[in-house]
Amino acid sequence: MSIDRPARILAEAERLFAVHGFAGTNLSSIASAAGLGNAGLLHHFPSKAVLYRAVLEGIAADLDERNAAAAAVADETVGRLRGLIDAFLSLHRDRPTALLVVAQEFLDRSERIDEARVFPLAGVVRDTVAALDAGQRDGTIPPGDPVAMTAALHGALLFGVLGRGVYTATAGHRPQDWDVEIARRALAGVLVDSEG
Repeated sequence: MSIDRPARILAEAERLFAVHGFAGTNLSSIASAAGLGNAGLLHHFPSKAVLYRAVLEGIAADLDERNAAAAAVADETVGRLRGLIDAFLSLHRDRPTALLVVAQEFLDRSERIDEARVFPLAGVVRDTVAALDAGQRDGTIPPGDPVAMTAALHGALLFGVLGRGVYTATAGHRPQDWDVEIARRALAGVLVDSEG
């Protein structure tokens, strides 16, 4: 069974946006990668901005779904945070281009954030801030700005998973459980008891 055209366009657009960012990707290259002409692509997505927004919305929906599933089984702060971290890492394992698009979005939008209409990490940011707030109330998270703690946690995860090749090549070794170690270290960075 072949993938439907809009889904194929979205998959190819995500791949190209991940590598080249919004500005560096053109509709012709997306259409060609999806096996279409420009008119075929424009039939489904009338502009690059509409297509890019659909890619971001797809990433956000996927991550939010993973987050909700993880939150449904966690009943305490550390469990919720581990679930959020696992959702983030599972997105990277299953769909590595998604986090590359998110990274490009950080780089492309940092100066134009007021213009942004879709924030692919909005749900996970809200959920992480809420978990950190709850942890501060129950004493498992030290006092501090939960938004800054969220940025540090997500930054460690994003840099860790996307920079693995650079870090391991530079250090000259390849740890077997990189994601496990990155998750443990990121979580330890926000806990009162840093055993994670």
